[in-house]
Amino acid sequence: MTCNKNSSSSSNSSYSSNYQPQSYQSVTSAIEESKNNYRNNIQNISNDIFYESYDSINKLGDSEMTIYHIKKIKKDTLLPLDLSAKLNVEANSYIQKNYDDSLKLAVKLPDNTSIFMHSYEAKNGDALDNLKALKKKKSIQNISLKLDQPNSKFVSYNYQQNGKKYNGYALISKEDGQYTSIEFENNKLSKEELEMKTFKFLAQLTK
Repeated sequence: MTCNKNSSSSSNSSYSSNYQPQSYQSVTSAIEESKNNYRNNIQNISNDIFYESYDSINKLGDSEMTIYHIKKIKKDTLLPLDLSAKLNVEANSYIQKNYDDSLKLAVKLPDNTSIFMHSYEAKNGDALDNLKALKKKKSIQNISLKLDQPNSKFVSYNYQQNGKKYNGYALISKEDGQYTSIEFENNKLSKEELEMKTFKFLAQLTK
């Protein structure tokens, strides 16, 4: 059997003529876009996952826990919020920490209470407008101002998700255009029970 060198050479020449730098750039751009879409999708799921029930989080696998930065604590833990404040979180709670988004910390307690801590900068609007923006996916309603001070607000609200009503309380503080919001939400506790639970946690921050 003889090899047709002319045919091989012609084939290579044809491949070379068909290959263009633009083709490589298109493929690279497509791959990069796919990666960005994947990261954005993961970030969106990660930000919303602690709105799900405790049982749903409890069913996540190890790989999903890693992807969403979730950790189950095995004993009562003092969870630092900043350099001067810590939150006492009970055993078997789940925690999630983010470092590149306004949602800095999320906690899911065994009684299905969610605790969210947001930190963000805002030059326009007031504390309530910013809270609505943070919770825009939830379309919070019945916002009631419980405490109104120049640099801090304490509000109650509720919203519907998957046919269930969630009660919520938020403490919003402001300093030099930097806002910190700590929200407590639950779909099983009554409004009064959640308020007492919220006060119990907030009291830890003033010690």
